[in-house]
Amino acid sequence: RDFDVFHGICPILFGRHLYQPLVYVNSDLVEVKPVALSNDGERDFVLDLKGFCDGNAGFFEGKELYLLRNMSRGRGIGFFEAGNFHPDFILWLLANGRQYINFVDPKGIRNLKGQDDPKIMFYQTIKAIEDDLRAQDPTVTLNSFIVASTRLPDVSWWAGGMTKQQFEDRHVLFQNEDKATYVKRMLTMIMAE
Repeated sequence: RDFDVFHGICPILFGRHLYQPLVYVNSDLVEVKPVALSNDGERDFVLDLKGFCDGNAGFFEGKELYLLRNMSRGRGIGFFEAGNFHPDFILWLLANGRQYINFVDPKGIRNLKGQDDPKIMFYQTIKAIEDDLRAQDPTVTLNSFIVASTRLPDVSWWAGGMTKQQFEDRHVLFQNEDKATYVKRMLTMIMAE
């Protein structure tokens, strides 16, 4: 990766994030406010998204993309409907006169409660919230994504033989296995809604 870590601290400059810099912390020596990137999956998601944006300017013609690191429990946006789920990121994509608001959570999925875990199933649950919101603004689409740092073979014990496509259908994308394609796939899925 092209980033420097100084005593466990790594600033990440990504012009599409709503504040600068994002800070990855791999140390107990420093506290970052409002909130740090607290694990490798979060850091890699930001770097992968930044890399895609930097390398695909044509994809963003006529579109705007913004990212916000969600604050933690009690201060950020959370969803009781999904077991008090606080996704790590809010990704706004403005395109074709529509506003796509996406809740993205990079995480290991090995310890989730299976394929029907509320955090995974939130991709469906959020559509009820979207229906309520569309009464006020019909141009808004809501989505939820899990960006799994866990490899597919490591969750086969609870996934019941689910294929990668079946995970993708539930908006679970594999960060490490599909490093070169998962960001584009997520953005394509967002605009297909």
